[in-house]
Amino acid sequence: MPTAGTRATAIARSNAPESPVLDVLFLAATLGLFALVALIAKGVERL
Repeated sequence: MPTAGTRATAIARSNAPESPVLDVLFLAATLGLFALVALIAKGVERL
């Protein structure tokens, strides 16, 4: 039986299903980042 912190427990944890809330947060952060880059590009274009 492996002790805590070994590779076996890390692999077992990686198979756990992810929360759909994390997926929504990741999508929102990605869209926000693209919106920020678009705003910066539009501001630089006016210079």
